[in-house]
Amino acid sequence: MDCKWLEDFLALSQHGNYSQAAAQRHITQPALSRRIKALEEVLGVPLFDRTTTPVTLTRYGERFEPYARHVLSTLTEARHELSAMTPATDNTLVMVSLHTLSVNILPDMINYLRQSEPQLNFTVNASIQGIDNHFNALIDRQIDLLVTYDLPSAQPGLEIAGGLKRSLWRYERFIPVISAQLANVLNDPQVPIPWLCYSDYTFVRRIIEPAEQRVRPRLKKVFESGLSETIREMVLRHMGMAWLPESMVAEELVNQQIIHCWPETADLICEIPVVVWANLEDQRAVMQRCWEKLLRF
Repeated sequence: MDCKWLEDFLALSQHGNYSQAAAQRHITQPALSRRIKALEEVLGVPLFDRTTTPVTLTRYGERFEPYARHVLSTLTEARHELSAMTPATDNTLVMVSLHTLSVNILPDMINYLRQSEPQLNFTVNASIQGIDNHFNALIDRQIDLLVTYDLPSAQPGLEIAGGLKRSLWRYERFIPVISAQLANVLNDPQVPIPWLCYSDYTFVRRIIEPAEQRVRPRLKKVFESGLSETIREMVLRHMGMAWLPESMVAEELVNQQIIHCWPETADLICEIPVVVWANLEDQRAVMQRCWEKLLRF
């Protein structure tokens, strides 16, 4: 049984409406319905009477509700107690970010922080567990800073948002690029452009998809990857065009090894804020100094 199912159950019990409960839980209505059904199957009883408006608890649901609240309360208490047992070191910051940001953004951020905190050590992990888990890790003090794109799909749930703070670091621009050797293909509208695309599950795909759609009729997919670094290498090997972070290809743009496709078309440039999240209650002196410096950037 997933503990999130208990939170879903309590949200639906509170609202009596699938749409409102799903909005509170930051999931789709079909996903909420599936999770409630899965909980009922595990328990072997119906928890909600779906023939009424609003949806109401069955007698089984009424009996189960205090148990659900008790389980979640006990888990929260245990997490806080165990977190308090973990000694926080004042000379190490644990950071998590999307893989693309760990290559393009974090080196600059770490260098900026170390200018005033030269004794500070950093541990950086690429995001592989899902954004919800990373927000929970911030709450539980397992990590100190989370760096991500500011997207609707990369926001903390309402139940933990009040315990977090965030700061804008900078804006990242994704631009369409192609190797100079392949650039002639852009000039003939009858010739398909070989397209190096991001996998559907990636944050970057969500960022650049509106721009992709504007030239989609001319694109012919020849390669797919979830990593910007891999796609960059394919561009440099003359395999096709792709949207890449401008900061990742700045040097190649200057030496004209690659070129910016359609630079006069602003709609094909995707600009997205990069934000840093931290635990609101982390009062360590080093964290306070680093956070104040991030706010001044």
